[in-house]
Amino acid sequence: MVRSAPKAPAQEGRLPRVIARRYEVTKEIARGGCAVVLEARDMRLGRLVAIKMPKPGMSDDSATERLTREARVAAGIHHPNVCTVTDAGWIDDRNPYLVMERLYGETLGAYVSRLGRLDADEAIEICLQTLSGLSASHALGVVHRDLKPDNIYLVHREGCAPIVKLLDFGLCRGTENTGNDELTLTRVGTVVGTPEYMAPEQASGYRTFDARIDVWAVGVVLYEILTGTRAFVAENVSAVLNAVLAKSLPSLRRLRPELPSELEQVLAKAMDRDPRRRFRSAVEMQAALLRVRAKLARTSSVVLRADHEENDPWVPEQELPTRLMAGGHGHRR
Repeated sequence: MVRSAPKAPAQEGRLPRVIARRYEVTKEIARGGCAVVLEARDMRLGRLVAIKMPKPGMSDDSATERLTREARVAAGIHHPNVCTVTDAGWIDDRNPYLVMERLYGETLGAYVSRLGRLDADEAIEICLQTLSGLSASHALGVVHRDLKPDNIYLVHREGCAPIVKLLDFGLCRGTENTGNDELTLTRVGTVVGTPEYMAPEQASGYRTFDARIDVWAVGVVLYEILTGTRAFVAENVSAVLNAVLAKSLPSLRRLRPELPSELEQVLAKAMDRDPRRRFRSAVEMQAALLRVRAKLARTSSVVLRADHEENDPWVPEQELPTRLMAGGHGHRR
């Protein structure tokens, strides 16, 4: 992101009314631990956008670094399943801002909290789109590193399945394949991310990891949205990390016996504690989920056909002569 010359500092603790003489702030959309997301009107193009910036009054250098990193990385990922970044700059010498497309919908976390566990088709569709967005990120040598339901946004559409948008690349880092660790915020022995969705190699504090940590996180998300319960829950961060490293999860089919064994096998491979036995890439996990979805579709088709034949008295025209010759009247007995 190109840094512009410093401007007059924003008033302490107050949100700006106009940013960069172009974006007129209309309301606050969301607020997190270190950032706030605002709705604003782009006065040049006449459209609504979302602007992410550090919370007013915050002087945390790491929060500023996360936001500038997110601008730099997300702006380079051009994919329908990644929230588009359209502009970035500095409000003043310490406060960067990030302009994104304005999304309408809810996070996957809010969606599951509202509706409970999802059926297999919907859960698979959400994960397929998530993996598609991750594959674009991984192709650029960038690992998300903080994938979780609150960073998966569902853009609702009338009469269609939601579009998944990945949010918050502020904790991303370069993969080991790039040989570039310029994007990391970690130091040796420290842990960065959301503990419940960390891969074991993250939870152990190792710096050497690759895109398979995002594959693990997709597996954890898939387990959660299918069962309606978090995979790893404990009283404190240390206990959560210990659970990630050692806890045995209840079998998916014990909780959802109607689901196919192939789906449980996908989960087991995505969440293998040994990354060498995990799916090697987001694309590979996608292919496995597509096979499961195809089987579900075939099974559903057979069930629907059997139900139709059992309950529908209508007889196809080509069967009528045979039925009539046998003394029937064109209806099932």
